[in-house]
Amino acid sequence: MLIPSELRIKARELANKIPYQLIKDSPTVKYYTQWNLFDRCIETGGNTLGKLPQSNDYDVVIHNGELIKGVELLGDQVNIGIDPSESRIIARHLVNLREVYPIVIKGDVEDEVKVLLSYSGEQNELNSNHVIINVSDYAVVNLALSIVGNGGCGTNVVEVNVGDGATLNLLTYSTNINPSFSLIRVTEGSGASVNAYTIVVNGEMTHHREDYILQGQGASINSNSLEFGSGNSRVDYMINIMHVGEHTMSNSTTRAIALDSATVVHRGFGRITERGRWSSTSIEGKVFIGSSNAVGMSVPIIMVDTGDVNGARHSATDASIDEDQELYLRMRGLSREEAIGLVVYDMVTGFLDSISASFKGSVSQIRESLMSLIRGR
Repeated sequence: MLIPSELRIKARELANKIPYQLIKDSPTVKYYTQWNLFDRCIETGGNTLGKLPQSNDYDVVIHNGELIKGVELLGDQVNIGIDPSESRIIARHLVNLREVYPIVIKGDVEDEVKVLLSYSGEQNELNSNHVIINVSDYAVVNLALSIVGNGGCGTNVVEVNVGDGATLNLLTYSTNINPSFSLIRVTEGSGASVNAYTIVVNGEMTHHREDYILQGQGASINSNSLEFGSGNSRVDYMINIMHVGEHTMSNSTTRAIALDSATVVHRGFGRITERGRWSSTSIEGKVFIGSSNAVGMSVPIIMVDTGDVNGARHSATDASIDEDQELYLRMRGLSREEAIGLVVYDMVTGFLDSISASFKGSVSQIRESLMSLIRGR
């Protein structure tokens, strides 16, 4: 579906007026995402084709804003849930967007439904993808989402509407090269349940954001995420969970790995609104820093607007190999680099092994890619 003209006009008016981000992230670091890198990205309006991805393993493929595969899953009704007034990057996304593709998943689907959003182009070319996925009431769905950047800048937005009583198992894998922005926004109906696994890997400046809106009574989200940064990459992963309905529940755990000269940031925000009484939220971040030149941080935040709450907690830890541990390892014949490699291997394989068996095929491919990346350091 083409973008409504009034929405595109509004986006074009706001694209150069509003900031990328309203509130600074900290007194010392103005913005964890280096938004100035996106200023060099030039809108293409979906007029570049780039290198087409391999599509055999996917049910739906959208490349540089064009549907390549999966027309049989398209629906005919689109309600775009994002607004250009949210931020400059959202406004620019809507200006640059070619089309929005609605996908409808009905009934129980035992196999993975694999969706690929890919983009490629010259270094400063901006390409955009947008898909809206509707999961019908009481369905059980395994959705594997891949976001792959093979050069050039990218903005990718995925809106997911989970119907009443439905269960969504969601695996998201994102790997990029040049500056990229990804937004996954999931809205849950009454009694809906989401089990989310997210893996974000490298990129010159990767901003990956996930919003979970627990709209209906009794909705829940269990989120487990892995950030991996090596070389000179910079990864900013943000998860926002909004408890709107009563008796809702959320658990979010993020593991982050910062190697070489990479910067890896985890931000988690859990909010129980005034309407979301008798709810519980938990935000947890664990960061491993494997180099003196690497930077890793976890910033969990909890906000509760009601006195009627079942639970609210957050925690953050960071770890590295200190001098005593290094000496201990050397005495047993392990170098520092070998020890770091073992820790990274254990963290990555432990996370992959925890992913639902429903995603066996996708996890096998991701494992191969990550192991190759670890061995190639």
